[in-house]
Formats: sequence, structure tokens, C-alpha cells
Amino acid sequence: MGKRNRAALLPTNIPQLQNLIKRDPLSYKEEFLQQLRHFESSRAIFELKPEEHSNDFQDLINFIAQVSPCYPEETKEFPDQIITLLSKHYQILDAELRRTMVSALVLLRNREMISSTALLSLFFTLFRCRDKVLRDILYNHIVNDIKTSNQKAKNNKMNKTLQGFMYTMLTSAEGAAGTGSENAIAAKRSLDVCIELYRKNIWNDAKTVNVIAHACFSPVTKIMVTALQFFLGNNEDGGDSEDEEELPDIKAMQHKQNVSKKTKSKAKQMDKMVAALKKKSKAKKKAETFNFSALHLLNDPQGFTEKLYTHLASSRERHEVQLMLMNLISRIIGIHKLTVLAFYPYLQKRLQPTQKDVTQIIAIAAQGSHDLIPPDVIEPVIQTLANNFVTEHCAAEVMAAGLNGIREISSRCPLAMEATLLQDLTEYKNHRDKGVMMASRSLIGLYRDINPELLKKKDRGRNAAMSMRDHKPSQYGESNNDGDMEGLQLLAENPEEEGAGEGEWDEWEEASEDEEEDANGGWINVSDDENDLNIKLSDDEDSGSEDEDGNKKPKTKRLTANKERRLKKKGLLPKDEESEAVKEENEEMKAKRLQALAERKEKMAAAQLLATTKILTPADFAKIEALKLAKQADQKLNPVRSGSGKRPNPSDADDRAEGEVSIGSIIGPRKKAKQDYAERMESIKNGREGRDKFGSRKGSTERGSTTNKEKSKGKNFMMIAHKREVREKKKMSLREKQVQLHAHIKKQKMMKH
Repeated sequence: MGKRNRAALLPTNIPQLQNLIKRDPLSYKEEFLQQLRHFESSRAIFELKPEEHSNDFQDLINFIAQVSPCYPEETKEFPDQIITLLSKHYQILDAELRRTMVSALVLLRNREMISSTALLSLFFTLFRCRDKVLRDILYNHIVNDIKTSNQKAKNNKMNKTLQGFMYTMLTSAEGAAGTGSENAIAAKRSLDVCIELYRKNIWNDAKTVNVIAHACFSPVTKIMVTALQFFLGNNEDGGDSEDEEELPDIKAMQHKQNVSKKTKSKAKQMDKMVAALKKKSKAKKKAETFNFSALHLLNDPQGFTEKLYTHLASSRERHEVQLMLMNLISRIIGIHKLTVLAFYPYLQKRLQPTQKDVTQIIAIAAQGSHDLIPPDVIEPVIQTLANNFVTEHCAAEVMAAGLNGIREISSRCPLAMEATLLQDLTEYKNHRDKGVMMASRSLIGLYRDINPELLKKKDRGRNAAMSMRDHKPSQYGESNNDGDMEGLQLLAENPEEEGAGEGEWDEWEEASEDEEEDANGGWINVSDDENDLNIKLSDDEDSGSEDEDGNKKPKTKRLTANKERRLKKKGLLPKDEESEAVKEENEEMKAKRLQALAERKEKMAAAQLLATTKILTPADFAKIEALKLAKQADQKLNPVRSGSGKRPNPSDADDRAEGEVSIGSIIGPRKKAKQDYAERMESIKNGREGRDKFGSRKGSTERGSTTNKEKSKGKNFMMIAHKREVREKKKMSLREKQVQLHAHIKKQKMMKH
């Protein structure tokens, strides 16, 4: 009886029929064909009124999509039928029915019953639908499907087709009326897919970057801002975000399995977690993939930057968007060393202390400076910074920002600085504010290295003054190729030999340390004795010689060269000819400098010989990269060795994007940064915690203190023994005590009610 009832209910009970077909497809083929014919008739009726919702048609789509692997021949036309329905009526379909159709197509694609190109082209078109949940489903499937298709090998045919389709989608949004139009929504989602695939290191070619670059000129602000953020962000760190999910705690799961009931499902769950951990550990052992920045993959950086500047000059976007445009233009100019002369007068107008986000604009001006820009173009920018920021009527923070901005620009374009202006700026080296003083001294230190002739004689320093004869300031357009030979020098110092161990690396580090210290003249130990001329007398016989009267003469102590110079400067010693200590030290420093110069020439000759006599293989390039990374690691571990003998500036972050100037380097060190509105409100709220609410205390049961009667109860008896109430209480009769006690009990009862 039960089997008969089940057979009678199968045509209407679709979930039960689906379960039975998956178990035994051959036995229930007739029932499936009956449901397939029902689907065909329902589809014909549905096409007459596609805007209406039909639960039966929705259930049939789900049913056929689930059981289609069991009957591949009978359902080979089913995917094309669903694709046709969506292509024709996707705008007017019911939202729930449309999601069901998309889910069915995703299921069929996961079972490899549909080609990826046809399905993804449809899904990009469906981005035009005004259904946020559907767009999220489409976005996740597109990213995962393209990632899966390119997992084993690059599917170039599919990639080129989809990239061209995305470019068409972005172009279609150029005539959009606003951000809410269908084309603008579809273009925004297509751009998100491109950016996500680039960050996952799947589409990391130049075509993808140039498709995204085309979106920077979109009339839709959201699309333009998304593209600008992509180029300004650090795109190398975003790869495989899904693989970096938090893994389960294996120890906790093992403990839970030991103390609880052991079942097969828990054992399977445990095995799955262990497999996930193994997969994660294998992924960590893979070789790191190095990726170029997106800005290096632009086809025409000069034309792209000029277009961006034209768009910026005529733009009426809000201030934040204009700031992003300026930032991107300056970043590309600095990386590719381009020339966009009209950009600097545009920045010059905004270099005012009252301008919003002026520190970022100063950083943008520094980013866009390089040594191939004519000094006459950069000089007005430096002059504007000096006139508007570095004056006595400005605040100390403003002056420090101006000086730091001038230093950043001058380090990239040193020929733009005039001697008169530089000498005026160096006068702030003794300013009362620490930030201004450090900014001015950093400017002095910069020009001691690149062109000490522009400084005053007293600011040049001894090393710079001694090396002025050998130093030749660079001219405009002059290039120095020493940096290009750095990798070859490292390769020449570390020849490829079998069995190269740690000893060779140690010797290389020691040699580099000696070279760096010799090049910088080394450190001079100077004592901190205040009484340089007060010399102690010893009681020994040999401590001094006797004069004519028989008195002992004190033995004079030989001064170091550094002390002698300081004493001569203070006028405590006569300025006669140089002493032997000064001469010896000068000769020693000169010999060290000549030795370092000879070693540098020898390394350059070895690198040039290697470049002209050997063809570098991929293994050589890999070794050069490894040597560079080792040198960078050594400089981080030993920052004093890195060249200047000074610690690096903490504001210079290692994770900055290429060519970026941080705002911290412009602001400089400060005692305490000024709080913004959110920080002030947070400190006010923290101060109010545990404090009574402000207002009247009328009606409040809480009192600030107790009454005199309550205080007397806690006093020592000897303190109140002399009082009249206490003396009278001693003289009370038994009847008086009873009356008083009854009155107290009655009062307590009345207070309870």
C-alpha cells in the first residue's frame, strides 16, 4: 500500500523524485521524461507572460538542473533554453525566479555542462539588473570560475574574450546619465572583477591594467574613483585573500573529540581540517611570485598622464577626487620620469597654509619632481613653499612642513635650489622648535652630499669641505649609471662556486662594512670632559719636570685634533699653524678616502668586465635578486652601516608604494600631534566615565555627607561620655527605658509600611 501511494505521488512530489533518481536513474527515467515534458509546456506558457512569477516553473528548473548529470542526452538543450530566457527577459523577470535560473546555470557550469565563455558573457550582461543579491552571486561566481580556469595553465583564449567584453562594458558607461543607470552599475561591477583578478595574480598582464586605466576617465565618479584607488594602492599584497582565512584550531578539535562521543561525522570533519592545514602549508612552501606594479604596465604613460591632467584641469569633482587625480599624476611622473610642465603651476596655486590637505599636496609636489625636469619649472614651487610656509609669522608646524617639503623636492631635483635661498633656510638650524631645527639641519645634510658649494662655509662640515676639490656637481640631464651596475657588482663579488658557505657571506659583509665606514671617514671617539685645559697633576716623580726654583712643572696633555679645533673656535687657543695631530688625522682620512675610491673603481671595472664578457642566464638574475635581498636585510639589521652612519627615519615606511612620499616625512617629528574632532570627542567621553551626571541634586536620596547624629554613632565612647544626652541616659529609670524602646519599635514599623 505504501509503495502504491508513493508511486501515485511522485509526479507532484518533485523533491522525493529527485532523491530517487539520484539513487537509481534507470528505474525512474519515465518519471523524469514526464517532468521534462511538463517543463517544455510550462516554458512555452511562461514565454507568453515572462513578468509573472510561477512556483511550478521554478521548481522544475531546480529539479532538472539537479538531475541533469543522470540524463545528459535528454537535458543537453536545457542550458541553452535557460540562457535564452535570461538573455531575452532578464530585465522584467521576477527577482526570485531570476536568481533560481542563475543558480541552475552555476550548478551546470560547476559540473562542466556549459562552456565558460558563453556563460560569463551572459553574467556580465546580468550585472545591469537592479538586484544587489544577484550581482553579488554573479561577482563571486565570475571571479572563482576564472580563477579555476587559469589554475593549471593560463587560458589565454577565454581571458582575451572576457577582457574585450569588459572593455565594452566600461565603454558603454561613458554615455551614462548618472551612477544609478544600468550601464554604470554593470561597468562598476566589471571593473571590480578586473581589479580582483589582478590582485589575485590571475590577470596580471598589461591588457588588464590598460582596461582599468581607461576607467580613470569615466564620467561616473564611482567608476573613476575605483580605478584611481587601484593605481594608488599597493596591489601586490592582495593576492589570494581567500586562502588567508582563519584556519580551525586542530588542538581544540582533538581535545573535543577525545572527551566527547566519537562519531564518523566528527572523524570526517577532523580529516578535512587536517587536509586544509596540509594544503595551506604546501602553499606557503611555494616560491614567491614577484609582480610588477600596475603603473609599470601602462602602454603610453606620457599620453595617459597628459590626459589625466587635462581631465583634472577641467574637472568639477569634489576636493578628495581631485586630490586622488593629482596624486596619481605625480606618482606616474616620478616613476617614469615624465615631463608635464603645466602640472607644477597648477600645484603652485594650492600651496597655501590655509589650503585643505596641504601636507598631502606638498607630498604630491615632491612625488612629481625628478632630475629630468628643467630647474626653472621646479624653482617657483620651492620659492612658493619658502615664501608661504617658512616665515616667522607662521606656526612651527607650518615651517617644519615647508622645510621638509623643500628638502624632499631638492633631493629629487637638486639643481632647482638657489644658493641665496638655501643659505636663508639654513639659518633655522638653531630654531627654538625641534621640528624646524631638524628640518633645517636635514636640508644642510642633504646639500653636504650633493652640492656643498651652495652652503655657507661654516655649514659645509669638515668632510664636505675636504672633498670639495674632488666633488663635481652634476649638471642638468647628466645621468649616473652606477646604480645600474649594483647587481653586477654583487655578482662579481660573489662568483658562483660549488660549496659556497656562510664564510664567504661573512667575508662579504665585513668587506662591505669596512668599505662603508671608510667611505664615510669612520667615527671619531670624542670625550665629554668639560675641563679640556684643567689637567690633573700626578704625585709620581716622573709626572713632570722641575723649573729653576725646584718646583715641579705639570706635564701637559696632548689634545686630540677635534678638541684642538673646538678650542681654537672658542678662542681658547691661538689660531697658529695646524698641529701635528690635525695633520696626521687629515692625512689618514685622505688615505682612507683614496683607498675607498680605488676599491670602488676596482669593483666597477669587475662589473663592467662581467657585463661585456658573460651572457647572464636566468639563474644569474635569480642570484642577483637574492644578493640584493640579502644586502637589504643586512642594512635593516645594521642600519648604521647603510651609508650615512645614522639611523633611518622612522617615518620612512617600508610598505609604501613605489614612488610615494609619505605625509609623515613632510610633517616631521612633533612633540604631540594635534587631535582631530573624533579623538577629542573620544577623550571627552573617557573623561566622563565614572563621573556624576551634571545637573541639580534635588530629590536625590544620595547625600554628600552624613548628619551629626549619624557621625556620633561611630565615635569613641570616651569622646561623647561628657555630653548631656549620655549622662541623662545613665540616670533613666526602667519605665522610661521601656517607653523609649516601645516608641522606637513603633517608629520602625511605620517606616516599613
